Amino acid sequence: MNYDAFKQRCKEKGYSASSLVTELGISKSNITNWKNGGNPSYDILIKMAQTLECSVGYLLGTETESGGFGATVTHALRSMKSTPARTISLRSSKTLEDSYLNEIAVYANTSILFLCGNEKEYTPTEHSDNKISERGFDKILAIFDNVNDNPTISNIQMQLSRIILYNLDITSASQIDDEFLSSKANFILNDVKHNDSIRNYPFNLSDLLTLGDLFDKSISFMISGV
Repeated sequence: MNYDAFKQRCKEKGYSASSLVTELGISKSNITNWKNGGNPSYDILIKMAQTLECSVGYLLGTETESGGFGATVTHALRSMKSTPARTISLRSSKTLEDSYLNEIAVYANTSILFLCGNEKEYTPTEHSDNKISERGFDKILAIFDNVNDNPTISNIQMQLSRIILYNLDITSASQIDDEFLSSKANFILNDVKHNDSIRNYPFNLSDLLTLGDLFDKSISFMISGV
């Protein structure tokens, strides 16, 4: 973990490293390990990112700005002159239960670390059985159903969007014959921001339905590749 970034973010949010771990119920002995370059477990990373309103990638040192994609988007929505209908019902989402997070990772042929991190290059991780429960699939749809102000959920939404582009064999935004979705894909693939800020987000459920029509693929295929 990037301890300097962690310490700075704690300061920005009114915490000391010690007070944060105490609030989260984490042993203070972890702090020394983090100072020496050790990494927290993924569940602790998720708790810290949510509390500090930053991305997991920022804490790991793979993102250079505390306000990176995993950070809250509430301020961005408030700054818009008009808010698209899908974001009117903006609501906070709790961190996914471990069991569902694991189900989603297996179903999407990836690891929990990829889902909760900011690695841009997706490489499938083959699992012997990538089936998912009906409730687990409902959780996936919920991730895409709205713009999330929970840093962990929004981060997973971005990583799943990268997996979707991979499964559709899309390596260039120009492959999408829809101007709006093409600009979104350009942001997801290349971090290229559009003047229309609503395009600088991962795919939502409406986007997935449109992609399915364009490429004649189901949401299930786009996420699992099967």
